[in-house]
Amino acid sequence: MRHLVEREVRLPEEGLAEEEALLGQVARGEAPPTIRVWRNARCVVVGRSQSPEEEADVVNCRALGIPVLRRCSGGGAVYHHPGNLNFSLFLPLERRWMAVRRSQSLLGQRLASALRQRWGLPAGHRDGAVFVGGYKVSGSAQLRRRAFLHHGTLVLWEDEVDMRDLLLAMQPGYLPSAVASRAAPVAALSCLSGGQVDLEEGIDLLLEAYADLDGPSCSQVAATGQAAAALGCAQNLHGPGSY
Repeated sequence: MRHLVEREVRLPEEGLAEEEALLGQVARGEAPPTIRVWRNARCVVVGRSQSPEEEADVVNCRALGIPVLRRCSGGGAVYHHPGNLNFSLFLPLERRWMAVRRSQSLLGQRLASALRQRWGLPAGHRDGAVFVGGYKVSGSAQLRRRAFLHHGTLVLWEDEVDMRDLLLAMQPGYLPSAVASRAAPVAALSCLSGGQVDLEEGIDLLLEAYADLDGPSCSQVAATGQAAAALGCAQNLHGPGSY
């Protein structure tokens, strides 16, 4: 398993666009199975089948300078910020990854197990998300396009901006006409573990959970941020000043 670890905060358009580029490389056999760990600057990211106006408070997002982007996978809307660690698995499309629920369970259980072992947290997995004591600490989405992409979030520490002010699924009156987001109380690992969880601890946790998916790990590669924005995996729908 190749490791791509990006410690610097990325421009959201670039960070998301690189997902599709890496998926294509693995699908064409130009790159080995890969785990990518990375961070975006503040942004709201909606699933490919969602309506941004029904998922994000675009007026508030514009006022705060927070872009609203569409990712290439399905699922619900999420809030990315520097305290949220993204992880992405790019794998050959083998039989074990073909069924959505089964693959979600296999991969979610790995992260929940790593959380239990490292901090003794009562972590469990449900419907593509990992919960600790009723609080969501990680969500995920998937894409199958000649290769398998499973990507998710892991909240290490809270952000100054409250996601409840940005995500309409967390506000009263949420009635989307397209794919609905699953609202749930969210908590950061730094709060749940009783001590500050820093970036390196989060990276170690994710590599520990997923590094052996494809046998012995290759040497770690520090990603330099070669973005593939031209491939258009991330579409800026409501950037600052776009309304």
